[in-house]
Amino acid sequence: MMLGQVETAVETYSYAITLQPNFAEAYCNRGVAYGNKGKLDQAIQDYNKAIDLKPDLAEAYNNRGNAYNDKSEFDQAIQDYNKAIELKPDYAEAYYNRGNIYVKKGNIDQAIQDFNEAIELNPNYAEAYYNRGITYDTKGDFEQAIQDYTKAVELNPNDAKAYNNRGIAYGNKRNFEQAIQDFDKAIELKPDLAEAYYNRYNRGVAYKNKGDFDQAIQDFNEAIELNPNYAKAYFNRGIAYVKKGNIDQAIQDFNEAIELKPDYAEAYFNRGIVGLILGEWEKAKADLTTAKNMGVDIAAMFRLQYGSVADFERLFDKEHPVRKNLFFLDSLEIIRIIEGKEELKVQRRPERDPLLALAGTLTCDVTDIGERHDEYIGQALLKEMRGVDNE
Repeated sequence: MMLGQVETAVETYSYAITLQPNFAEAYCNRGVAYGNKGKLDQAIQDYNKAIDLKPDLAEAYNNRGNAYNDKSEFDQAIQDYNKAIELKPDYAEAYYNRGNIYVKKGNIDQAIQDFNEAIELNPNYAEAYYNRGITYDTKGDFEQAIQDYTKAVELNPNDAKAYNNRGIAYGNKRNFEQAIQDFDKAIELKPDLAEAYYNRYNRGVAYKNKGDFDQAIQDFNEAIELNPNYAKAYFNRGIAYVKKGNIDQAIQDFNEAIELKPDYAEAYFNRGIVGLILGEWEKAKADLTTAKNMGVDIAAMFRLQYGSVADFERLFDKEHPVRKNLFFLDSLEIIRIIEGKEELKVQRRPERDPLLALAGTLTCDVTDIGERHDEYIGQALLKEMRGVDNE
């Protein structure tokens, strides 16, 4: 609602109250208008008055719950939603609103129950499907999330965020083709809005994970053009450059990501990996140490790539060109140093051979498929109440 419309609504309901001071619905609706202006305390006062005049007015409890939610008073909001549901058991919006609060409180299972109830009461409730999809996504149930996002776009075909989130869920299931199709649709629907760089970034991550690094770089370029302060886009473009063997450009991107986000542990880790590729051991050790201090388990990353040290030894026998370079042994020594374990006594190779072919093997991009729109669709307000309290 535009500001002028909000002001008009406040004036209209105020005039109605002047004409009929016991008009509970007018207080309730003026409370909505005050809430739209951000005047939450005044909104709550109007909802209180509406409830005093009409204690069984479920909508007033629901709307007051929304105001408390906006004030981050979640327990009070839940009490109001509970009362609204008690007064009106088929009140889908109250279940939906309470579900959103449970998400904020971390009670995911209870949130899903409330979204289920809202959908059962209103099978065409697109927002409830969308928010339940985010909740399933958070639980790692990507298949159920995809089903909910699919229903959301069936009910609202212009919902770019639902396409974006479904694309991420597909990506998490390694279905990159379908993910790219959804990101394409999200970009088509919202090509120029502020959120467009998310969609391009996410499509770039999908292309990167698919192995199409040129297309990935193009999408990251566009995301950065739309948002020059987007650290994750620089980070992932850096990984794509490493995969293509463009090490200098990769370092520039990791540097930029770290400058924009000094606590970007994954960027330090990957810049450290590039240091290993170049044989710049001290720089690599410094970056990997920083990543470790920020919470990245360097040894775990190595194990993720190669299993145990014994597995690594078996994988690269003495005749393997990588093993002959002692490249991985140098890397493993740094890992052991960082972990505080005994250094490996290995012979340094006499000269550094070109190692760009190893880049794709060694680089470990600690990142997920993309950025999901985690903003839950807002609370369901009563836009207008009709009827006159004749008491």
